Amino acid sequence: MICRFSVEAERREQTPVDNLFITEYLPEAGGQEVAVYLYGLMQCYYASMREISISEALSIPPESVQKSFEYWQDKRLVRIIRDEPLTVEYLLATTPQVTTETPQKHHAFVRSLNALTAPRQFDMRELKVVFEFIETYGMEEGAVLELVSYCMQLKGRSVSANYLKAVAQSWCEEGVITTEQANRYLEDYASRRHGASEVLKRWNKRRKPTLDEMNLYDRWIKEWGFDSEAILAVCPELVSVGTPTFAILNDRLYELYSRHKVRKEDIVEESKDYSSDREFARLVFSRMGKIEPPTKSNVAQLAAFVNDRGLPKQVVLLAAEASADAERPFGLLKTILKDWCERGINTVQQAEKELVDRERRPKGRKKDMFDYEKQRKLSNADVASMYVNLDEDI
Repeated sequence: MICRFSVEAERREQTPVDNLFITEYLPEAGGQEVAVYLYGLMQCYYASMREISISEALSIPPESVQKSFEYWQDKRLVRIIRDEPLTVEYLLATTPQVTTETPQKHHAFVRSLNALTAPRQFDMRELKVVFEFIETYGMEEGAVLELVSYCMQLKGRSVSANYLKAVAQSWCEEGVITTEQANRYLEDYASRRHGASEVLKRWNKRRKPTLDEMNLYDRWIKEWGFDSEAILAVCPELVSVGTPTFAILNDRLYELYSRHKVRKEDIVEESKDYSSDREFARLVFSRMGKIEPPTKSNVAQLAAFVNDRGLPKQVVLLAAEASADAERPFGLLKTILKDWCERGINTVQQAEKELVDRERRPKGRKKDMFDYEKQRKLSNADVASMYVNLDEDI
């Protein structure tokens, strides 16, 4: 006789995790290693959970599962019995062996680190993480000191070893491993943060820029060729949108960049033209009796009639007044202006005459679907020819 819980029942059970594992081993482990350890621990307690492999359950390759268990074997938490099939034996968690001796080659570095972090002193577990930056990542000691200082500015003196490790990995991915490279990186970061902060200050927003906002600012400077003065010159025109954001500013700068206008002088001139066009669009909307402000598209379309097609502004205003009573005033305005452009009506006198003629023109009545007046009149002969005797053989 065999009795056991169903898989569904065992999924509702609890897997006990030793607090020693959480406090001593988990902080240094990666997310994948922790996931593999915990899933395997659950399988130790509940046999039916072994029906699905750890690889399948966590959606990771079998090689990653093997590597994770090798990590825990090095920590003396498991023992790999065999590789095929992978058989792992879990051991009791014990306090990790901690050495209190600093390697001779790192003595000078540790003194410099202690002076930097005082009054805090890193324990040996934290120092092992920091030594990894030097021995595994290949960072110079000076670069590591710059990294620790930078992280403490962001997170305070209680910054965790895990955070230091995450930043160190990020720096190495970007090729920042020497002291000189670290100094340049931090100068660049300060510059980006300062520039993004100036944008926020220009909009009266009293907060620090986010990492995404600083990355956008970095793109504007490095990839698109704007300088800080050019970027700040665009900020005022965005206030009219209500709540300016870095995303809106990014769209505007890309528009300028695509037209090769990245200098402050070009932007100032562009802003003057845009302001003038916007004010004219507001006047046009007022003449049409529209209360809402013109959109950016409205401004651009009206500017095209004036700047590109050469219509005088007074002519456009006359057409706006003539469109005031329409159901869709702006649509009628565009129709009138397009018609005038095609017919060469481009002076105030011509436009006024056209509007007068338009008023005098008789209103055409809508045609009925069936125009009975124009129906064909049939003679008796016509009717007779249409007659069919249903009783006659054909």
